[in-house]
Formats: sequence, structure tokens, C-alpha cells
Amino acid sequence: MTTKLNCKIVDGFTPNEKIARIQAADGEFDEVVVSRQNISGDKLVASEIGRHEDRVLVELPRESTSGRWRMWVKASSIGG
Repeated sequence: MTTKLNCKIVDGFTPNEKIARIQAADGEFDEVVVSRQNISGDKLVASEIGRHEDRVLVELPRESTSGRWRMWVKASSIGG
């Protein structure tokens, strides 16, 4: 299921790139460089894989700078 993550979005290295800074459920931050098409307003479009208590497992559109494709985020970081 497609979902939108609240995160900080900044310009990337080219006009078509954006960098999304995402806070994981454990409080750590990670960044992913994506196409502008993966951004909706100020949110990153990702895929929801599963839920457990107050956490959501999401699959990122590209590999993050730390090498992750999936990460747990707080359910409160999922926006409409």
C-alpha cells in the first residue's frame, strides 16, 4: 500500500532530485536521494509493508545513504 511519510525535503544535486531526511522509529535519521516524482508536497511517497503497535515498516523508493531499503517509522510520521 502506498503511503506518505512526513520528513524534511531539500533540493538534491540536480533539478530533478530531492533529498528526504526521515526519522526512524528509534529516533535515528537517514537520508534518501529520490526523483521529484517520489515527493508529494512535503512528503516522501513510500510503500507500507506492515504495522506493529505504534510503528510502521515502510519500503523506500531507493536505497538510503545507510544502505537500507526498509525502515521502521513511528505511525505518527505517516501523513495523508
